[in-house]
Amino acid sequence: MLAHEIKTPLASITATMEIMLGETPGPLNGDQRVFLKEIDQSTARMLLLTDNILTESKLQAGVFSPSFAPTDLGPLVREVWRSMRRLAEARGQKIVLDYPGVMDHVEVDAALLRQAITNLVQNAIRHTSIGGAVNLRVFQNEREIVISVWDDGSGMDPEERKRAFKQFVSHTGGTGLGLTIVETIATLHGGTVRVDTSLGKGAAFLLTLPRPNR
Repeated sequence: MLAHEIKTPLASITATMEIMLGETPGPLNGDQRVFLKEIDQSTARMLLLTDNILTESKLQAGVFSPSFAPTDLGPLVREVWRSMRRLAEARGQKIVLDYPGVMDHVEVDAALLRQAITNLVQNAIRHTSIGGAVNLRVFQNEREIVISVWDDGSGMDPEERKRAFKQFVSHTGGTGLGLTIVETIATLHGGTVRVDTSLGKGAAFLLTLPRPNR
């Protein structure tokens, strides 16, 4: 209930920010635009955190029933790419999207998968260097569809890698919920999530989904 109460005004703030940044009420000076962008970015981060809290509470309570349907991942991934750009731009970053023109539709809960990909991209933004790039790639092989999110950050040592998906464990000051929820969502879809990383060489998170009729 608390998370829902928080999410409603945050959504209203986001809508208001979009109108103001679009200068519909009137032109902005430089300082006003900077301050409004900071509010907008902070609100976006709070909305992501609220979504994670809501999902985690439902999963813990055992009241979550995924709704699977054949889904084209192209529009879903592009939606994540568009929604996360303002967080990346605040750090001078860009999100590079690589998606094939033709791909199997896959049975997924679109809202859950969108949240998982968003969490991976947000995590990559936190770790990518200022002015760097986050790489979001989707591809398929004979057995599975792979969603890859790569950052050029400091990477993880073996101990950090072991704890990457543990609840409330984070080495960047976050809540530690994001990656835990990604793992849960992957499992609900019959898939996996793993990380390829080494200290000083960034990290690539690979979310896999089984291909239909394979």
